[in-house]
Amino acid sequence: MKILVLNTRVHSIDFDVFEMPGEEKLCGGVIEKVGLDTALVTYKCRGMTEELMAIESILDHKAAVDAIIRIIITTEHKIINSSDEIAAVGHRIIHGGEKYFKSALIDEEVKKEIRNNFELAPLHNPYNLKGIEEIEQLLPGKPQVAVFDTAFHQTLNEVAYRYPISENVYQKFKMRKYGFHGISHRHVAERAAILLKKPLNKTNIISLHLGQGSSLCAVKNGVSADTSMGFTPLDGVMMMTRSGTISPGVIFHLLKEGWRIQDIDALLNRESGLLGIAGVSDEMLDNVKEMLSGNKKAKLAIDMFVYRLREYLGSYYFLFKKLDAICFTGGIGENSDVIRKMVCAELEHLGIKLDSTKNKKFNGKEAAINKPGSKIKIFVIPRDEKIIIARDTYKLVEGL
Repeated sequence: MKILVLNTRVHSIDFDVFEMPGEEKLCGGVIEKVGLDTALVTYKCRGMTEELMAIESILDHKAAVDAIIRIIITTEHKIINSSDEIAAVGHRIIHGGEKYFKSALIDEEVKKEIRNNFELAPLHNPYNLKGIEEIEQLLPGKPQVAVFDTAFHQTLNEVAYRYPISENVYQKFKMRKYGFHGISHRHVAERAAILLKKPLNKTNIISLHLGQGSSLCAVKNGVSADTSMGFTPLDGVMMMTRSGTISPGVIFHLLKEGWRIQDIDALLNRESGLLGIAGVSDEMLDNVKEMLSGNKKAKLAIDMFVYRLREYLGSYYFLFKKLDAICFTGGIGENSDVIRKMVCAELEHLGIKLDSTKNKKFNGKEAAINKPGSKIKIFVIPRDEKIIIARDTYKLVEGL
């Protein structure tokens, strides 16, 4: 069964095709700069020795989805002969609100709930829904599945997900911790259980998803017990352009000073974090290079980033009677040995012992990077939300 996986965003769409249940990846790529005459199409399919890149005029999401279908049915790639062979389409949906604690076959009710959460994820849910609607037009009748980024965190205890605000406000606006990166944290938990040779329901880890957006998740007995992002993805640790958690009083003060809501939103979401402190770039590699070359602002920014990661790491450590592993994933988590080393520094008294040689050797590769005898394992686990989406899609449609 061939499953198409889509992650539709404002100006880009990631796509992958899997042969299920064998989980063979047949093709994968991304279309960037959707809406422009100079959209960048990058992909690699089975049988290709290297990625193919092309510039096309892709003026909207319909044209992007049409281009994806065209790519995977091109005869020379030998992926599929026609779109009829696509059995189903799985979509990454950022916000499922309080209703969805697992993936769901898409129907009118699911689409309604995605719309209901537009305000909670304005840069994601509208475009996630657009991807669904374009498939309905281009591949009518194909079953589609929504895999929610928030669903993994629906296991949080009320003590963890409630904010200490008025009950009336909570009930009216559903203001609570939702958490994000759930598909990624779930994948990390499942891989960690395999690496630890333990049943998932007996696996206890702290997952650090570090990238443009970053979050931590305490996974207790295989399910999410707490996570750093909250009502929106702005909450939690410091990120590349996002502030993470700050005093609410800062917002009140800026409002009194005449700042508009949209200006505060831009400040906290796009002009803060490492970019705001260092003024270097929104890429960690650039900031690390600047730090190592003596840039004091870059060093301050990275020190602040690591300090806040360790704050959450420390608080989550005490949620467990016995922690099995710390796991790094995401673009920074799996590729920056410098950040991993800084996060794990001086934690040997807690049983967390990083092997510096392994840490440098296994950038971007799944591996244990702890010293022999470390009571708590340290894993690098490459990010792979797409396979989770493919699996859930297959499970929901195989009996149809």
